[in-house]
Amino acid sequence: MPHVAVIGAGVVGVMSAYSLFQSGYRVTLIDPAEPGSTRASSYGNGGWLSPSMVVPGALPGLWKKVPKFLLDPKGPLTIDMRRLPKLTPWLLRFLWNGATERRVRPTAAALSSLVGSCPGLHIEIAKTIGAPHLVEASGLLFLYRNRDAYEGEVLPWALRRELGATWTELDEQELRITEPCTPEGYRFGVLVAGGHTFDPGLFVAEVAKFLFANGVHYHRATALDFIFGRDRLNAVTTDHGQIECDKAVISAGAWSSTLAALVGDRIPLEAERGHHIVIPGNGPELQHPLLLTDRKITVRKVAAGTKITGQVDFSGLEAPANPLRFAVLRELVVDAFPMLGEGPERKISTWMGRRPSLPDSMPAIGHSRRSTDIVHAFGHGHTGFAAAPETARLVMRLIEQKQPLGKASSFSPQRFS
Repeated sequence: MPHVAVIGAGVVGVMSAYSLFQSGYRVTLIDPAEPGSTRASSYGNGGWLSPSMVVPGALPGLWKKVPKFLLDPKGPLTIDMRRLPKLTPWLLRFLWNGATERRVRPTAAALSSLVGSCPGLHIEIAKTIGAPHLVEASGLLFLYRNRDAYEGEVLPWALRRELGATWTELDEQELRITEPCTPEGYRFGVLVAGGHTFDPGLFVAEVAKFLFANGVHYHRATALDFIFGRDRLNAVTTDHGQIECDKAVISAGAWSSTLAALVGDRIPLEAERGHHIVIPGNGPELQHPLLLTDRKITVRKVAAGTKITGQVDFSGLEAPANPLRFAVLRELVVDAFPMLGEGPERKISTWMGRRPSLPDSMPAIGHSRRSTDIVHAFGHGHTGFAAAPETARLVMRLIEQKQPLGKASSFSPQRFS
Protein backbone atom coordinates (compact mmCIF):
# COMPACT_ATOMS: atom_id res chain seq x y z
CA MET A 1 0.00 0.00 0.00
CA PRO A 2 1.14 3.60 -0.57
CA HIS A 3 2.89 5.47 2.21
CA VAL A 4 1.05 8.59 3.42
CA ALA A 5 2.69 11.36 5.45
CA VAL A 6 0.18 13.20 7.62
CA ILE A 7 1.48 16.62 8.60
CA GLY A 8 0.01 17.72 11.91
CA ALA A 9 -0.88 15.75 15.04
CA GLY A 10 -3.92 17.70 16.15
CA VAL A 11 -7.31 16.05 16.06
CA VAL A 12 -7.77 16.32 12.28
CA GLY A 13 -4.32 14.90 11.59
CA VAL A 14 -4.67 12.06 14.08
CA MET A 15 -8.16 11.19 12.83
CA SER A 16 -6.86 11.20 9.25
CA ALA A 17 -3.99 8.93 10.26
CA TYR A 18 -6.48 6.65 12.00
CA SER A 19 -8.74 6.42 8.94
CA LEU A 20 -5.81 5.75 6.62
CA PHE A 21 -4.32 3.14 8.95
CA GLN A 22 -7.66 1.35 9.25
CA SER A 23 -7.76 1.15 5.45
CA GLY A 24 -4.34 -0.47 5.25
CA TYR A 25 -2.09 2.45 4.33
CA ARG A 26 1.38 2.88 5.75
CA VAL A 27 1.25 6.13 7.70
CA THR A 28 3.79 8.52 9.20
CA LEU A 29 2.55 11.32 11.44
CA ILE A 30 4.74 14.46 11.39
CA ASP A 31 4.56 17.14 14.08
CA PRO A 32 7.05 19.02 16.28
CA ALA A 33 4.87 18.31 19.33
CA GLU A 34 3.46 15.04 20.61
CA PRO A 35 -0.20 14.24 19.87
CA GLY A 36 -2.46 15.53 22.60
CA SER A 37 0.00 18.23 23.64
CA THR A 38 -0.94 21.83 24.38
CA ARG A 39 0.39 23.11 21.03
CA ALA A 40 -2.64 21.87 19.10
CA SER A 41 -5.76 24.03 19.09
CA SER A 42 -7.80 20.87 19.63
CA TYR A 43 -6.23 20.51 23.09
CA GLY A 44 -8.12 23.53 24.40
CA ASN A 45 -11.46 22.59 22.89
CA GLY A 46 -14.40 23.17 25.23
CA GLY A 47 -14.87 19.41 25.28
CA TRP A 48 -18.40 19.01 24.03
CA LEU A 49 -19.74 17.29 20.94
CA SER A 50 -23.10 17.76 19.29
CA PRO A 51 -24.59 17.53 15.79
CA SER A 52 -26.11 20.94 16.56
CA MET A 53 -22.72 22.63 15.97
CA VAL A 54 -23.75 23.93 12.55
CA VAL A 55 -24.04 27.68 13.10
CA PRO A 56 -21.37 29.68 11.22
CA GLY A 57 -19.27 32.21 13.09
CA ALA A 58 -20.77 35.18 11.25
CA LEU A 59 -24.52 35.82 11.15
CA PRO A 60 -26.66 38.71 9.89
CA GLY A 61 -26.25 41.73 12.12
CA LEU A 62 -22.90 40.71 13.60
CA TRP A 63 -21.19 43.69 12.01
CA LYS A 64 -23.30 45.99 14.18
CA LYS A 65 -22.07 44.29 17.36
CA VAL A 66 -18.34 44.26 16.60
CA PRO A 67 -17.65 47.85 17.78
CA LYS A 68 -19.40 47.15 21.09
CA PHE A 69 -17.42 43.93 21.54
CA LEU A 70 -14.14 45.73 20.92
CA LEU A 71 -14.94 48.63 23.27
CA ASP A 72 -15.95 46.32 26.12
CA PRO A 73 -12.86 45.21 28.09
CA LYS A 74 -14.81 42.10 29.12
CA GLY A 75 -16.17 41.53 25.63
CA PRO A 76 -15.75 38.25 23.73
CA LEU A 77 -13.59 39.71 20.94
CA THR A 78 -10.13 41.30 20.94
CA ILE A 79 -8.12 42.54 17.97
CA ASP A 80 -4.51 43.69 18.06
CA MET A 81 -4.98 47.02 16.27
CA ARG A 82 -1.42 46.87 14.95
CA ARG A 83 -2.57 43.94 12.82
CA LEU A 84 -5.78 45.58 11.63
CA PRO A 85 -4.52 46.63 8.16
CA LYS A 86 -3.46 43.05 7.43
CA LEU A 87 -6.53 41.53 9.10
CA THR A 88 -9.16 43.82 7.54
CA PRO A 89 -9.63 41.88 4.25
CA TRP A 90 -10.20 38.68 6.24
CA LEU A 91 -12.64 40.35 8.62
CA LEU A 92 -14.61 41.98 5.80
CA ARG A 93 -14.89 38.67 3.99
CA PHE A 94 -15.95 36.98 7.25
CA LEU A 95 -18.70 39.54 7.87
CA TRP A 96 -19.78 39.44 4.21
CA ASN A 97 -20.23 35.67 4.33
CA GLY A 98 -22.60 36.07 7.28
CA ALA A 99 -24.36 39.21 6.10
CA THR A 100 -27.53 37.52 4.83
CA GLU A 101 -29.54 34.44 5.64
CA ARG A 102 -29.14 33.36 2.02
CA ARG A 103 -25.37 33.14 2.47
CA VAL A 104 -25.51 31.53 5.90
CA ARG A 105 -27.82 28.61 5.11
CA PRO A 106 -25.55 26.79 2.62
CA THR A 107 -22.65 27.13 5.05
CA ALA A 108 -24.69 25.60 7.87
CA ALA A 109 -25.75 22.74 5.60
CA ALA A 110 -22.15 22.09 4.60
CA LEU A 111 -21.01 22.10 8.23
CA SER A 112 -23.80 19.68 9.07
CA SER A 113 -22.37 17.22 6.56
CA LEU A 114 -19.21 17.17 8.70
CA VAL A 115 -20.61 17.28 12.24
CA GLY A 116 -23.94 15.50 11.79
CA SER A 117 -22.39 12.10 12.50
CA CYS A 118 -20.84 13.20 15.79
CA PRO A 119 -20.62 12.03 18.49
CA GLY A 120 -21.42 8.60 17.01
CA LEU A 121 -18.13 8.36 15.13
CA HIS A 122 -16.16 9.51 18.17
CA ILE A 123 -17.83 6.85 20.30
CA GLU A 124 -17.09 4.20 17.67
CA ILE A 125 -13.41 5.18 17.55
CA ALA A 126 -13.13 5.23 21.34
CA LYS A 127 -14.52 1.69 21.49
CA THR A 128 -12.20 0.48 18.74
CA ILE A 129 -9.09 1.65 20.59
CA GLY A 130 -10.34 0.10 23.82
CA ALA A 131 -11.19 3.35 25.60
CA PRO A 132 -15.00 3.78 25.55
CA HIS A 133 -14.76 5.98 28.65
CA LEU A 134 -13.28 8.81 26.58
CA VAL A 135 -16.71 10.06 25.43
CA GLU A 136 -19.57 10.54 27.89
CA ALA A 137 -23.23 11.43 27.32
CA SER A 138 -24.14 14.68 29.05
CA GLY A 139 -26.41 16.91 27.01
CA LEU A 140 -25.60 20.56 26.28
CA LEU A 141 -27.33 23.32 28.21
CA PHE A 142 -27.63 26.84 26.81
CA LEU A 143 -28.49 29.40 29.50
CA TYR A 144 -30.38 32.63 28.81
CA ARG A 145 -31.40 35.48 31.06
CA ASN A 146 -34.99 35.03 29.88
CA ARG A 147 -37.11 33.60 27.09
CA ASP A 148 -36.93 36.86 25.13
CA ALA A 149 -33.15 36.50 24.85
CA TYR A 150 -33.62 33.00 23.45
CA GLU A 151 -36.30 34.10 21.00
CA GLY A 152 -33.98 36.84 19.81
CA GLU A 153 -31.72 34.15 18.32
CA VAL A 154 -34.19 33.03 15.68
CA LEU A 155 -31.81 32.08 12.88
CA PRO A 156 -29.30 29.98 14.86
CA TRP A 157 -32.03 27.82 16.35
CA ALA A 158 -33.87 27.57 13.04
CA LEU A 159 -30.68 26.29 11.40
CA ARG A 160 -30.16 23.72 14.14
CA ARG A 161 -33.74 22.49 13.86
CA GLU A 162 -33.68 22.26 10.07
CA LEU A 163 -30.44 20.28 10.19
CA GLY A 164 -31.69 17.69 12.64
CA ALA A 165 -30.96 18.95 16.15
CA THR A 166 -33.56 18.45 18.86
CA TRP A 167 -33.85 20.06 22.27
CA THR A 168 -36.06 20.79 25.24
CA GLU A 169 -36.98 24.32 26.29
CA LEU A 170 -36.87 24.86 30.05
CA ASP A 171 -38.62 27.57 32.02
CA GLU A 172 -37.04 28.74 35.26
CA GLN A 173 -38.55 26.01 37.43
CA GLU A 174 -37.71 23.25 34.95
CA LEU A 175 -34.24 24.70 34.47
CA ARG A 176 -33.39 24.54 38.16
CA ILE A 177 -34.68 21.00 38.42
CA THR A 178 -32.62 19.95 35.38
CA GLU A 179 -29.50 21.85 36.47
CA PRO A 180 -29.60 22.71 40.19
CA CYS A 181 -26.37 24.70 39.84
CA THR A 182 -27.83 27.18 37.34
CA PRO A 183 -26.39 30.62 38.26
CA GLU A 184 -28.64 33.36 39.59
CA GLY A 185 -30.13 35.54 36.89
CA TYR A 186 -30.67 32.81 34.30
CA ARG A 187 -34.36 32.05 33.92
CA PHE A 188 -34.51 30.10 30.67
CA GLY A 189 -32.56 27.19 29.26
CA VAL A 190 -32.31 24.99 26.19
CA LEU A 191 -31.12 21.41 26.73
CA VAL A 192 -29.83 20.04 23.43
CA ALA A 193 -30.21 16.30 22.98
CA GLY A 194 -27.31 14.10 21.93
CA GLY A 195 -24.59 16.16 23.55
CA HIS A 196 -21.46 14.42 24.81
CA THR A 197 -18.34 15.54 26.66
CA PHE A 198 -14.71 14.42 26.49
CA ASP A 199 -11.16 15.40 27.40
CA PRO A 200 -9.81 16.67 24.05
CA GLY A 201 -6.10 16.29 24.79
CA LEU A 202 -6.56 12.81 26.22
CA PHE A 203 -8.75 11.70 23.30
CA VAL A 204 -6.10 12.67 20.73
CA ALA A 205 -3.29 11.18 22.82
CA GLU A 206 -5.09 7.86 23.26
CA VAL A 207 -5.92 7.49 19.56
CA ALA A 208 -2.30 8.29 18.70
CA LYS A 209 -1.07 5.79 21.29
CA PHE A 210 -3.21 3.11 19.64
CA LEU A 211 -1.84 4.01 16.20
CA PHE A 212 1.81 3.98 17.30
CA ALA A 213 1.33 0.64 19.04
CA ASN A 214 0.04 -0.79 15.76
CA GLY A 215 2.70 0.37 13.35
CA VAL A 216 2.01 4.02 12.53
CA HIS A 217 5.26 6.00 12.70
CA TYR A 218 5.73 9.31 14.48
CA HIS A 219 8.37 11.73 13.18
CA ARG A 220 8.87 14.59 15.62
CA ALA A 221 9.75 17.43 13.28
CA THR A 222 8.45 20.48 11.44
CA ALA A 223 7.49 19.91 7.80
CA LEU A 224 9.20 22.44 5.53
CA ASP A 225 8.66 21.50 1.88
CA PHE A 226 7.77 18.81 -0.64
CA ILE A 227 9.93 17.01 -3.17
CA PHE A 228 8.36 16.04 -6.49
CA GLY A 229 9.54 13.93 -9.39
CA ARG A 230 7.63 14.28 -12.65
CA ASP A 231 4.72 15.85 -10.74
CA ARG A 232 4.48 12.94 -8.34
CA LEU A 233 5.24 13.39 -4.67
CA ASN A 234 8.47 11.74 -3.57
CA ALA A 235 9.06 13.08 -0.07
CA VAL A 236 8.29 15.61 2.63
CA THR A 237 11.31 17.54 3.86
CA THR A 238 11.47 18.45 7.55
CA ASP A 239 13.93 20.12 9.90
CA HIS A 240 14.96 16.59 10.89
CA GLY A 241 15.40 14.90 7.53
CA GLN A 242 13.25 13.68 4.66
CA ILE A 243 10.25 11.38 4.83
CA GLU A 244 9.83 9.44 1.61
CA CYS A 245 6.15 9.04 0.80
CA ASP A 246 3.64 8.67 -2.00
CA LYS A 247 0.93 10.95 -0.60
CA ALA A 248 0.70 13.69 2.02
CA VAL A 249 -2.04 15.32 4.06
CA ILE A 250 -1.63 18.92 5.21
CA SER A 251 -3.46 19.15 8.54
CA ALA A 252 -1.12 21.42 10.48
CA GLY A 253 -3.80 23.67 11.91
CA ALA A 254 -3.02 27.39 11.94
CA TRP A 255 0.41 26.65 10.42
CA SER A 256 -1.07 25.02 7.30
CA SER A 257 -1.28 27.96 4.91
CA THR A 258 2.51 28.21 4.48
CA LEU A 259 2.66 24.59 3.35
CA ALA A 260 -0.42 25.03 1.15
CA ALA A 261 1.24 27.94 -0.64
CA LEU A 262 4.17 25.68 -1.54
CA VAL A 263 1.80 23.51 -3.58
CA GLY A 264 -0.02 26.34 -5.32
CA ASP A 265 -2.86 27.24 -2.96
CA ARG A 266 -3.04 30.64 -1.29
CA ILE A 267 -5.64 30.20 1.40
CA PRO A 268 -6.67 33.06 3.74
CA LEU A 269 -6.10 31.20 6.99
CA GLU A 270 -6.16 33.22 10.20
CA ALA A 271 -5.16 32.19 13.71
CA GLU A 272 -8.29 32.77 15.77
CA ARG A 273 -6.88 32.50 19.25
CA GLY A 274 -9.02 30.87 21.92
CA HIS A 275 -8.51 30.58 25.66
CA HIS A 276 -9.41 28.44 28.61
CA ILE A 277 -8.75 28.39 32.30
CA VAL A 278 -9.20 25.59 34.81
CA ILE A 279 -9.99 26.63 38.38
CA PRO A 280 -9.08 23.83 40.82
CA GLY A 281 -10.83 23.00 44.06
CA ASN A 282 -14.45 23.42 45.02
CA GLY A 283 -16.78 24.43 42.23
CA PRO A 284 -20.35 23.98 41.07
CA GLU A 285 -21.40 20.32 40.83
CA LEU A 286 -22.66 20.74 37.29
CA GLN A 287 -24.81 18.03 35.75
CA HIS A 288 -24.29 19.42 32.23
CA PRO A 289 -21.76 21.51 30.35
CA LEU A 290 -23.09 25.06 30.18
CA LEU A 291 -23.00 27.81 27.59
CA LEU A 292 -23.67 31.17 29.24
CA THR A 293 -25.01 32.90 26.16
CA ASP A 294 -24.70 36.48 27.38
CA ARG A 295 -21.13 36.05 28.62
CA LYS A 296 -20.08 33.98 25.59
CA ILE A 297 -18.30 31.42 27.78
CA THR A 298 -18.65 27.69 28.33
CA VAL A 299 -18.38 26.13 31.78
CA ARG A 300 -18.03 22.46 32.60
CA LYS A 301 -16.81 20.23 35.37
CA VAL A 302 -13.56 18.37 34.66
CA ALA A 303 -11.29 16.15 36.73
CA ALA A 304 -8.98 19.05 37.60
CA GLY A 305 -11.76 21.44 38.63
CA THR A 306 -13.96 23.79 36.60
CA LYS A 307 -13.03 24.54 32.99
CA ILE A 308 -14.03 27.81 31.35
CA THR A 309 -13.51 28.60 27.66
CA GLY A 310 -14.03 31.76 25.63
CA GLN A 311 -12.43 35.03 24.48
CA VAL A 312 -11.62 35.22 20.75
CA ASP A 313 -8.40 37.11 20.08
CA PHE A 314 -6.95 38.10 16.71
CA SER A 315 -3.39 38.92 17.70
CA GLY A 316 -1.53 36.80 15.19
CA LEU A 317 0.06 33.38 15.06
CA GLU A 318 3.20 34.00 17.07
CA ALA A 319 2.25 36.63 19.68
CA PRO A 320 2.32 35.38 23.28
CA ALA A 321 -0.88 34.93 25.25
CA ASN A 322 -2.39 38.06 26.79
CA PRO A 323 -2.88 37.52 30.56
CA LEU A 324 -5.82 39.93 30.48
CA ARG A 325 -7.89 37.40 28.53
CA PHE A 326 -7.48 34.84 31.33
CA ALA A 327 -8.34 37.45 33.95
CA VAL A 328 -11.52 38.30 32.05
CA LEU A 329 -12.53 34.63 31.88
CA ARG A 330 -12.02 34.31 35.63
CA GLU A 331 -14.00 37.47 36.35
CA LEU A 332 -16.89 36.39 34.13
CA VAL A 333 -17.19 32.95 35.68
CA VAL A 334 -16.76 34.13 39.27
CA ASP A 335 -19.53 36.65 38.67
CA ALA A 336 -21.77 33.73 37.67
CA PHE A 337 -20.43 31.27 40.27
CA PRO A 338 -19.09 33.26 43.26
CA MET A 339 -17.89 30.07 44.97
CA LEU A 340 -15.11 29.83 42.38
CA GLY A 341 -13.58 32.97 43.84
CA GLU A 342 -13.90 31.99 47.49
CA GLY A 343 -11.31 30.57 49.87
CA PRO A 344 -7.52 30.62 49.57
CA GLU A 345 -6.02 31.83 46.31
CA ARG A 346 -6.13 29.04 43.74
CA LYS A 347 -3.46 28.17 41.21
CA ILE A 348 -5.41 28.56 37.98
CA SER A 349 -4.10 26.77 34.90
CA THR A 350 -4.31 28.72 31.65
CA TRP A 351 -4.11 27.86 27.97
CA MET A 352 -4.17 29.78 24.71
CA GLY A 353 -4.40 28.10 21.33
CA ARG A 354 -4.72 29.08 17.70
CA ARG A 355 -7.81 27.92 15.85
CA PRO A 356 -7.20 27.64 12.11
CA SER A 357 -10.08 29.74 10.78
CA LEU A 358 -11.21 30.66 7.29
CA PRO A 359 -13.48 33.63 6.53
CA ASP A 360 -16.44 31.55 5.38
CA SER A 361 -16.43 29.36 8.54
CA MET A 362 -15.73 26.22 6.48
CA PRO A 363 -12.53 24.15 6.30
CA ALA A 364 -10.36 23.56 3.26
CA ILE A 365 -10.61 19.87 2.31
CA GLY A 366 -9.42 18.79 -1.12
CA HIS A 367 -6.51 18.14 -3.45
CA SER A 368 -3.79 20.72 -3.83
CA ARG A 369 -3.47 22.68 -7.04
CA ARG A 370 0.04 21.34 -7.66
CA SER A 371 -0.67 17.64 -7.27
CA THR A 372 -3.44 15.25 -6.32
CA ASP A 373 -0.83 13.48 -4.21
CA ILE A 374 -1.31 16.20 -1.59
CA VAL A 375 -4.58 16.68 0.28
CA HIS A 376 -5.52 19.73 2.34
CA ALA A 377 -7.50 19.21 5.55
CA PHE A 378 -7.44 22.29 7.76
CA GLY A 379 -9.27 25.48 8.68
CA HIS A 380 -12.06 24.01 10.80
CA GLY A 381 -12.25 26.90 13.26
CA HIS A 382 -14.62 26.04 16.10
CA THR A 383 -15.75 22.71 14.61
CA GLY A 384 -12.45 20.83 14.40
CA PHE A 385 -13.14 18.18 17.00
CA ALA A 386 -16.73 17.57 15.97
CA ALA A 387 -15.84 17.45 12.27
CA ALA A 388 -12.57 15.50 12.48
CA PRO A 389 -13.83 11.92 11.93
CA GLU A 390 -15.95 12.89 8.92
CA THR A 391 -13.10 15.01 7.58
CA ALA A 392 -10.89 11.93 7.85
CA ARG A 393 -13.38 9.99 5.73
CA LEU A 394 -13.16 12.68 3.04
CA VAL A 395 -9.37 12.62 3.25
CA MET A 396 -9.52 8.88 2.72
CA ARG A 397 -11.56 9.27 -0.47
CA LEU A 398 -9.25 11.99 -1.75
CA ILE A 399 -6.16 9.87 -1.12
CA GLU A 400 -7.86 7.08 -3.04
CA GLN A 401 -8.56 9.56 -5.87
CA LYS A 402 -12.29 9.09 -5.43
CA GLN A 403 -14.71 11.98 -5.82
CA PRO A 404 -15.94 13.16 -2.39
CA LEU A 405 -19.65 12.89 -1.86
CA GLY A 406 -22.41 15.35 -1.06
CA LYS A 407 -21.51 18.87 -0.01
CA ALA A 408 -17.75 18.18 0.09
CA SER A 409 -17.25 20.41 -2.95
CA SER A 410 -18.11 23.34 -0.66
CA PHE A 411 -14.78 22.75 1.08
CA SER A 412 -12.61 22.98 -2.05
CA PRO A 413 -9.33 24.76 -1.25
CA GLN A 414 -9.54 26.43 -4.66
CA ARG A 415 -12.73 28.34 -3.72
CA PHE A 416 -10.52 31.23 -2.61
CA SER A 417 -8.80 31.58 -6.00
